[in-house]
Amino acid sequence: MKVCRVTLWIFLLFQALYALTSSGNAFRVPDEFEVYYQVEHLVDAGDLSIPQALSTGRFFGRIGVDGKPYAPYGPLAAVLSVPHHLVARGAAWIAGVPRENLTWTFLVSGLTMLSASTAAALAVAGFHRAATTLGASPSAALLLSLMLGGASVLWTYATNFYSEAWQAAAFTWAAVFLLERRVAPASMLLAVAGLIKVTSLVFVPGFLVAVLMDRSVPVERRLRGAMAIGAALAMAVLIHLAWNNFRFGDLFEVGYNWGETMPEPPARAFLLSELPRGLAVLLLSPGKAILLWAPVLILSLTRLRSCPRPLLAGLATTAIAGLLFYGAYLFPEGGYAHGPRHLVPIIPLLLLPAATPGPPWRRDLVTACAAVGLGVALLSVSISFLQDQALGNDFQGVGYYERIDPAPGRVWNRYNLGYVPFVRTTRSSEWPSSSMVGAGVDFFPLHLIRARAAIPAARVIPGWLPLMLFVGWGALLMASAVALRRQFLSRSE
Repeated sequence: MKVCRVTLWIFLLFQALYALTSSGNAFRVPDEFEVYYQVEHLVDAGDLSIPQALSTGRFFGRIGVDGKPYAPYGPLAAVLSVPHHLVARGAAWIAGVPRENLTWTFLVSGLTMLSASTAAALAVAGFHRAATTLGASPSAALLLSLMLGGASVLWTYATNFYSEAWQAAAFTWAAVFLLERRVAPASMLLAVAGLIKVTSLVFVPGFLVAVLMDRSVPVERRLRGAMAIGAALAMAVLIHLAWNNFRFGDLFEVGYNWGETMPEPPARAFLLSELPRGLAVLLLSPGKAILLWAPVLILSLTRLRSCPRPLLAGLATTAIAGLLFYGAYLFPEGGYAHGPRHLVPIIPLLLLPAATPGPPWRRDLVTACAAVGLGVALLSVSISFLQDQALGNDFQGVGYYERIDPAPGRVWNRYNLGYVPFVRTTRSSEWPSSSMVGAGVDFFPLHLIRARAAIPAARVIPGWLPLMLFVGWGALLMASAVALRRQFLSRSE
């Protein structure tokens, strides 16, 4: 059985699963709809400004020196979604939905969001390839890949329009190439991750450490590898600085508008005094604890002793840097989002120790990790984070945020450590069978059906389209599962 063939089927399996369960609702928060506006305007006008946000009155960003409105995101966040957007426009044309119809944007944005599904599927496929390179047996590599893709928070980020799935794909394949001693493509992917989101560069030093500690490689090659990664890091930083200067005439102005969340701009977005609480958010709180949202990582903890030292040192550096950096951040929870959003890009990396050879895991441990991870993932992809976390005006109960009287330059809506996800929504009459567009079970075909029933202009969307999406992706899901099963059965005979 060829590893690349299994990796391809794993990609197709999760591409289908993620597309089938994609939210398709890009208009919840600026981190989603402003990236969509970037994609749309890039195709229409050739630049990354977002005049659409001004016309809707929902603008989060700053006006640039050229008088155009810009979102505070990296230049690649939108560019990577252009192919999916072009396909989405083609699908709208085939379905007979004209651009002037109000629901064109709703349909095209929902299909454009499948970019995140592709990215997360690439991350799972990359993990499978890395696992086999590390010496995992075919069955162990498949098991870990299935748990990563189907029983962790990665599934959640395959179904929204945040950039974390693309970051995860870039980091995972960079790890693949480094394991295969291919430093040049690895370095390019690390730069790509940084150009998607500049703060993701905090994870890059772990790759440097892993390269420098690999004593199986001559010192000269290790130094050249470290220099290549360092050059990629420097290039990403310089491009970001140039991007900031182009938009705002200031190398260090990224464009965030803090007015929504604090009385005055922050003196510093990162404070060590906030670290204890931030670590509690990322490690202990039920709404964000990484081991609750990705329990498969417990299998990595059982293999730390057998993990190669360069890999272990690199992963430790990456994990510690991420926890310290985001733990000290103003928003360690990642804003409105399911699970530990900031740490999602490195979850495939943190699972790599589990792929190193070692004694079999206890079946009850694997079962527990899979059951908890699958349950949390299913709930998170079925329930829109904004429906579950909406701020409201009263701050009553143990909600997502709590109102505080902040020190100067600090936020007034602080993440509530006692927030328990999904309880508010599952107790609400608006879920799961709501007829409201954007509410209820959070799957795009269902949103299309609700839109056709509730919005007169949406009746131009043909009734066969939601069915085709469900049947098409479902058929690919079943075909991929059958192909994987056949390959493993034929190998065992």
